[in-house]
Amino acid sequence: MKTLLKLLFFILSISTNAQGIDKSLYAFDFKMEHLPIAERAKLFAKLGYSGTTLRVQSDKQRDILKSYLETKEFTSGELTIPVVFFGFNFSNNIETQNIMWRKTLAALPQGTAMWVIINGNATKEKTLLLLKTMAQEAQKVNKDIVIYPHDNCFIESAEEAIPYIEELNEPNLFLTLHLCHEMRAGNGNRLLEVAIKAAPYLKFASISGTNVTMFANDKANWSDAIKPLDQGDYDVSKFVSVLQKIKFKGKTMLHTFGIEDEPKEHLSRSITKWNALVDSTYKIQNNDLNHILDNPENAYWDSISKSWFISNLGGEKVTLEKDGYGWITRLDENGNIISNRWIEGLNAPTGMASYKNLLYVGDRGVLVEINISTGEIIRKINLPNSEFINDVAASRNGDIYISDTFTNTIYKLPEGGNIEIFVKNDLLEYPNGLWVDKNELIVATWGPMTNRATFETSKKGTLKTINLKTKKISPIGKGLPIANFDGVIKYGPYYYATDWTGGRLLKINKKGDVKEVISGFSQFADLGIDTKKGRIMIPEMSKNRFIFYNLKSF
Repeated sequence: MKTLLKLLFFILSISTNAQGIDKSLYAFDFKMEHLPIAERAKLFAKLGYSGTTLRVQSDKQRDILKSYLETKEFTSGELTIPVVFFGFNFSNNIETQNIMWRKTLAALPQGTAMWVIINGNATKEKTLLLLKTMAQEAQKVNKDIVIYPHDNCFIESAEEAIPYIEELNEPNLFLTLHLCHEMRAGNGNRLLEVAIKAAPYLKFASISGTNVTMFANDKANWSDAIKPLDQGDYDVSKFVSVLQKIKFKGKTMLHTFGIEDEPKEHLSRSITKWNALVDSTYKIQNNDLNHILDNPENAYWDSISKSWFISNLGGEKVTLEKDGYGWITRLDENGNIISNRWIEGLNAPTGMASYKNLLYVGDRGVLVEINISTGEIIRKINLPNSEFINDVAASRNGDIYISDTFTNTIYKLPEGGNIEIFVKNDLLEYPNGLWVDKNELIVATWGPMTNRATFETSKKGTLKTINLKTKKISPIGKGLPIANFDGVIKYGPYYYATDWTGGRLLKINKKGDVKEVISGFSQFADLGIDTKKGRIMIPEMSKNRFIFYNLKSF
């Protein structure tokens, strides 16, 4: 059998001149006491740093801050201090510390925020009150308070800080993502997940060279997690890639605590490494298909705009979280990228369909309506009581159908009408893929699910039809179990459906007879078709790529 199969692994999409995240880098001033302040400022500027950060807690440290600000490099604006840090220890005198942090806040120049590390005999209630007081005092002088998660302190990681920010809901309360402290928290392999959660509140990040294996968290020795950026056996490009992926807009600090090398030497090596990391991660992310796509779920062809659209769940996994880290990638008819993230800020977009100039996208709990010409979201239509919105299909008259896999429900958005439940019936056996074929809705089922976490089923799914007028549900053929189906389309007299778990494309006739078209892939997701050419696109979710296949050749 002769087939036409085209795998796309790599696509050049845009110019690589841009850098993505802010390339400026600010260094902590640890182990620089032997240098006069003026010499430190000159060194930072000469090496290409954008400024520094330091501890400002005592009167002496406030004098050091003032000395920095009086140097030529800082008065000219060549260097800045975006943030200073203050450690609040609830085991020490509270009244004294309250006076001290207020002094520090008052000493800060405009544009400089205050980090706070919470330590000692802290509790949730005490910490909430302190952060609220700090934030409200800072608002009076137009300053920001930023939580500094620190290993072996009360708030040790970014995830631990988020509930405090969300509960207080103060407009000037933010957090920081420190690579060293996330490594100590055991998050080295889940940085993207952490960063997605932290992204709405993230103002600063800090980076350092680090090892994979950490010391026990009660050790004062930080040589495992804080090294010059060119040292350590952990691949720090992973951290920079995460910042690129979430489109981090804040400032990044180079952590230097405990580094014994001569400052000029290690700071020089680190900024050279930083510049290379920012450039390389941006190029890879924007020119390597494996990084442009992230859990691609559905491919859809729109004949009017002559564009392919691919929905990306984002986050490197199937998730039900409403995290705002999902997007639509737009391609031309040959699969060349038009826009990496044509529509952003979705949660976990799945199936798509178009009618006239509108693209309809299934997302967590909603149907998203997008103007294809302008690339603007027109509205998000609530899908009441939905749990796992999956595929979307459009009829010729503009009715839109949406499957909710977990609740055995098909929603309908009539042309010019309001959302309604079209069918809700356990006979649907966890409906996934949808396709409108004249007066019938074709449903590719996943199969009765026994474990939502693993998507295991008691039996495989099959193909069914729903009469659009009578709503009668019927099997195609004998309704025998076939596969855990994802997407389905019709071309000629045959149905073509993807077997997600089996990594296959199957051809099925109206009697239910099955023939394997292609196999050997992993997580074949929801396919789309250019019906005029007989050309289909299938995302391979686990590999962050897609294939083109010409059905005329089969």
